[in-house]
This record gives sequence, C-alpha cells and structure tokens, in this order.
Amino acid sequence: MFLSCKRRLTVLLIITSFSVVMFTACETEEEVFDERPLIAVNSYIYELSNALIDDLFIADLKGWSREYYEDDLPFYYDQERREWLAEHRKNLETIRNNHLVEQFPSEEEIAEWEVVIVRGDQEWLLEGDEVNNALQKLSDLFDEVMEILEMIEDAEGELDEAQSKQVLEVLEIIEPRVNEVREVLFRQ
Repeated sequence: MFLSCKRRLTVLLIITSFSVVMFTACETEEEVFDERPLIAVNSYIYELSNALIDDLFIADLKGWSREYYEDDLPFYYDQERREWLAEHRKNLETIRNNHLVEQFPSEEEIAEWEVVIVRGDQEWLLEGDEVNNALQKLSDLFDEVMEILEMIEDAEGELDEAQSKQVLEVLEIIEPRVNEVREVLFRQ
C-alpha cells in the first residue's frame, strides 16, 4: 500500500517529467513577424500619398487658366504649367517604381498579416485584407491621376469641357482617398 521513499521519488519524478513534457508540447510558440515587408508597405504608402497631396502638385493641377473669364470651363494649362506637371508625373512614377520592386510583399503574403501596430498611444490589429484594400485604393488613385496628367499632356494643355470636368473630379477625390489609405496604416 505504501510506496517506499525511493519508489515515491521515482513516481514523482516521472509525473513531473511527464507534466513538463506535456506543458512544453501544449505551449504555443509565437511567430516572429518579419517587419521588413510591413516597413516596405508603410514607406510606399507614406511616400506616394505625400506626393499625391503635395501642395505644389495640387496647385499645379489647379493652375489652369481660362480663355473666357465668365466661364469656369474649359481649362487651359500653359507650357510652363505642363512642364511642372510632367515633373510631378515623373516623380510619382519614380516613387512607385522604386517601391514596387522584388522586395515588396505579394498580395498573398499581405493577406496573411495579423499584426498589432503601436503608434504613440494607439494600438490596433492590422489585418492583411485591410492593407491590400488600401493598396488597391492607392493604386487606383495613382492610375486616375496618371490618366489626367496624360490627358493634359496629350491635349497640349487645351482641355475641352468634359476633360476639364474629369480634372475637377480627380481633384475632389485625391485628398479623401489618400486619407482613407493612410487611416489603415497610420490611424491619422
């Protein structure tokens, strides 16, 4: 009935060893998150969004002149203004090309993200689908802006009424869209 002291010690050691093994087996290991892809996305969104809402770019895009002062439309961009817009276009393309390189994470990789972000006193869960949606919005906005800049260049700055309305529509969506994208990563 009673176990000898030696046997009790042996049983106790076996139970303790078994408990340690079971505890270790049940313990979940936290995945170590590679921050480099997140930093790449963060830098891309930060840099491209800043360029899209840059005061000089917006001013140059709004800097049309009119042939008839009583009419709001159509817009006309002089040679100097078109040169400035071409510089902005080149800058936007450079930013995009510099960031969307081999090291930039794929949509599939981003979709798997569930990362706790801490910025100052704010903390939130950043999910990959949310980031992919933000990147798509930024890409769509980039394409729309590029189309407008190309249209101005192709028309040699002399827009018709429909083209002028397209410029106004893009001007109206730039800042709100950029803010939507930034909200995902920066919570601004």
